[in-house]
Amino acid sequence: MLSFTKSRFSGKKLFFVISFLIFALLLSANVLEQFEEFKRDISRQTEQWQGTHQSNRNSRDYQIGDTNVFWSWNLTVMPPLWIQVPSTCRAVGDHCYIFVADNQWNVHMDQADIDIILPYLEDYTMNSTEYGVIEMDELLFGPIPDELDNDPKIIVFYSELGSFMGTSFDGYFSAYNQVTEQQAQQMNPPGHSNECEMIYMTCFPLNPTDPIRISVLAHELEHMIHWLGDINEDTWVDEGCAELAMVYFGLPDPIVQFPSNPDNTLTFWDQEFADYVKVMLFFTYLEEHFDTPADSLIKDIVSEPANSIAGITNQLIENGYTIPFEAIFVNWTIANFLDDPDVGSGQYNYESLDLPNFSAVYTHSAYPAGNNGSVNAWATDYIRLYPADGNLELDLTTSLPISLGAIRIGNAGITSTVDTYIVSGTWNGVLPELTEDYSQMILVFSNNGYSDVTYTYSIAEVISDVEQELLNVPVSLSNHPNPFNPSTTISFNLTAEDSEDAEISIYNMKGQKIKSFPISQFSNSPVHQITWNGTDESDKPVSSGIYFYKLRSGDIEISKKMLLIK
Repeated sequence: MLSFTKSRFSGKKLFFVISFLIFALLLSANVLEQFEEFKRDISRQTEQWQGTHQSNRNSRDYQIGDTNVFWSWNLTVMPPLWIQVPSTCRAVGDHCYIFVADNQWNVHMDQADIDIILPYLEDYTMNSTEYGVIEMDELLFGPIPDELDNDPKIIVFYSELGSFMGTSFDGYFSAYNQVTEQQAQQMNPPGHSNECEMIYMTCFPLNPTDPIRISVLAHELEHMIHWLGDINEDTWVDEGCAELAMVYFGLPDPIVQFPSNPDNTLTFWDQEFADYVKVMLFFTYLEEHFDTPADSLIKDIVSEPANSIAGITNQLIENGYTIPFEAIFVNWTIANFLDDPDVGSGQYNYESLDLPNFSAVYTHSAYPAGNNGSVNAWATDYIRLYPADGNLELDLTTSLPISLGAIRIGNAGITSTVDTYIVSGTWNGVLPELTEDYSQMILVFSNNGYSDVTYTYSIAEVISDVEQELLNVPVSLSNHPNPFNPSTTISFNLTAEDSEDAEISIYNMKGQKIKSFPISQFSNSPVHQITWNGTDESDKPVSSGIYFYKLRSGDIEISKKMLLIK
């Protein structure tokens, strides 16, 4: 495993495709969708020729000053147009050649720029002085392809990539270059090939020496390696590995958008920036916890023929792990919120990333409380609970099984804790004690791959033994029928002494009191019954849904849940 230092980057990057990947600041959804479809078409076409056309020509051996004319794209128009760009070799390293377009030399790029870029490619990254970007990617992901030119070195080609509608492009990998010129012209759309391993990078209008350009180059180089390892890999896996390359380099993408909406299916690619962030986090977590110096899990996943979860599962087994993918996913969803090395033997922690706060879909500080919602496959909802006067009881009903996590966030000097449960249909129990040592509790609803799971939950304070004794008689509070329409009878018991200041109150899911019944209006008998006809204080009918009824007498509070169906 490579070593890391923590680093953040505040820029933005998006994805532009036509058979290759281009990073951009902004592109319209329609353009992205169109180019994504082009990418899939080209990938299918290049697959039929992969590994079948090794050239017999002598190895290329460029020297500084050698010239060539490369096929490239004019990205100032859409769709891009093929152009031929005369260029000259400006640097030679152990792993690469650097070519620069002749019309950009000493205009937007010069020898001082080359002297900054070449060491990043060959000698060091922002995280390591042991290797440059190219060797780093090979160590982590596998060998670089050598399909046509009998030369293990890659070409990094700098030119004016330009901009389109305000979007400037960092660079890209083109799969056309992995087939012959004749084969490239047979594709749809027809293209051209330089018949070599090449990464295209910008020298204008973006600064080619900015370290984020090198981080993007590491991302694009992973796509080239993955093209060789598993050409038809699912997008989320390929992009997750490419994002991991940026983490390794030391300039990962900013962790934004996904934390504010974690109900985002891990395995579904919708071309949003949040998609890059979610897969970056997952593969960083996977690498940190399962890719040790004794094995090569990430590299093995890249070369695994099976795709998506099946491929990851295969290689977990091959590398000696018995933990199922589902359990890793649940631990990851907890780590995203907790990120604490002192809990659970470090399994809920990131070493190389500082995570922002993740958003909770619901927050409760007064009880009884509850709500309902849904969580997508391989996605998560977080529920935030603030401390109550007593223990909290959770009543949870789900349409399909989910994993339930309960994270107690400790105050200063107090270690946080994590408890996990499997919920299949219903779960009712007392949650871990939320004392003053803890600032809050986070309930984690993780959907392990099922179709959209709906859930309904209610949370109430648990009556203590002391409160039970204060009632002098066995406590009972119930309603019948439940569910009900149009009315239900609430039954309860209290002594005459307790009844004087007591009341029954009805609350909605937001914790708002909608109706109350002072018990003093009833007889002095310890057993009482009231009928609620589903109306508020002004006798207006309320809507269908879950309601709570609470018995309050002095310091004693007991609450239950009921369901009104219309």
